[in-house]
Amino acid sequence: MDAPSVSLLEQLRGPSRAAAWVRFVNLYTPLLREWAERRGFQAADTADLVQNVFVKLMYEVPRYKPTAGRSFRAWLAQVLTSAGHDYRKRKAARALSGSVGLAEVASPDNNPAEELEEADYKQKLLRRGLDVVRADFNDQTWAAFSGVMIDERPAEAVASGLGISESAVYLARHRVLTRLRQELEGFLD
Repeated sequence: MDAPSVSLLEQLRGPSRAAAWVRFVNLYTPLLREWAERRGFQAADTADLVQNVFVKLMYEVPRYKPTAGRSFRAWLAQVLTSAGHDYRKRKAARALSGSVGLAEVASPDNNPAEELEEADYKQKLLRRGLDVVRADFNDQTWAAFSGVMIDERPAEAVASGLGISESAVYLARHRVLTRLRQELEGFLD
């Protein structure tokens, strides 16, 4: 595994950040879609809003500074809230069909970070993070990791099934968890 030692958040700010943005978009698109849907956006509007959020994030992430008492999740939720408000204002300025109109624009802005419990957020982010880092490992390492961490099987049984030592299973678990922590550093606060 050739894992970088720099977190994804730092990679987004770095000189060669295109690959980091692809990973970030893959990681956060499902979560942003869910937040938008919870705010009442329809499917087509959700796709537009999420795209607007990512455009806004390209300018905002380099300036993002972690602050005490405010997590990345809360900051991201605020970016989504702001983008959603702007989106609805622009949409209200156009002729709207059906029952969608000023009443929707005037609806109170709920903070999606409050609607989605922190545990649920972390679980979804971890699942997406695992999808993202999966490509960094060979099949045997991943099978050892998933056997003990996802399937919750004893290391001895996983090792026996894969024909490797128990130590190799623990090493695989350590490597994947270390890579996952690197990838999600700053996002789970």
